[in-house]
Amino acid sequence: MATSVHIPILERLSIFPSLPSASMYVFFGLLLTIFVFRESLKWKRPRSMMSRIPSSSSTISSLSATLNSDKEDKPLPLRSLFIYPVIISISNYVVLGFLNIAFNALLPLFMSMPLNIGGLNFPPSTIGYIMGSYGAATGIFQFFFFSKIIRYLGERRVFLNGMMTLPIMFALFPIMSLVAKNYGINFIIWIAIALISILSILLDMSYGAIFMYITASAPNRSSLGATNGLSQTSVSIARAIGPAMSTSLFSLSVQEQWLGGYAVFAFFGCLSILGLLIAVRLPADMWEEEEEEYDENDD
Repeated sequence: MATSVHIPILERLSIFPSLPSASMYVFFGLLLTIFVFRESLKWKRPRSMMSRIPSSSSTISSLSATLNSDKEDKPLPLRSLFIYPVIISISNYVVLGFLNIAFNALLPLFMSMPLNIGGLNFPPSTIGYIMGSYGAATGIFQFFFFSKIIRYLGERRVFLNGMMTLPIMFALFPIMSLVAKNYGINFIIWIAIALISILSILLDMSYGAIFMYITASAPNRSSLGATNGLSQTSVSIARAIGPAMSTSLFSLSVQEQWLGGYAVFAFFGCLSILGLLIAVRLPADMWEEEEEEYDENDD
């Protein structure tokens, strides 16, 4: 007869069943970083290198040029990163991250809420299938088509197309709610959910596009780490605020019946439109290409 082992501390940890899957994901990411990623920065040369230079004039001149170029490419202080290309690129990344995570926080909450207060009253299993299908579709689509779409449309169009999906997706919330209240869960609801999944795939491609802009906006190669660090710090703050703000506004909208309970969707829809005003500030070409054209015109 089989006996079960009871571990009191594990019984109090409701999150424990999720730990193995989460740990495997992190471990796989660590292996991928170690064996696949390569270092983008050059190794630092020792200061004593000049003492080992041969007495050839050509060797001295070429090495001096190399050292001078390394000196010009040294990491810049943080205040030097606050230039127009960096600010615009990071601002768009922050807006994208904030609105996307606000939407992702609202979607499962909206689907689980009862019909009489504006939700869809889906069981957790249905919500899980929807979110899982969307995640799988996003990964497969980007793996096979992202690079082709970037080459065909360009980074700016891909980013703008993704940002333009946000007002549409926020507008679909009250439409689904009204249909569900009046007619129940019918084919219109499922068409809207399928449309949200398709638009979310386009939205997720915006991340790849804006990462390219952020990388190209760095003042020099040695400042790539600081530029990316600044962008990740900024978007982390936005991602911490987004879910708390969206879910709180959702509760207040329903409780106080602001705009019939749909004020939260109107608010984030307006923010999405304002975000497009920042998105259009991105250049059609990458920052480096734009600077090269500017230098050629000056010459």
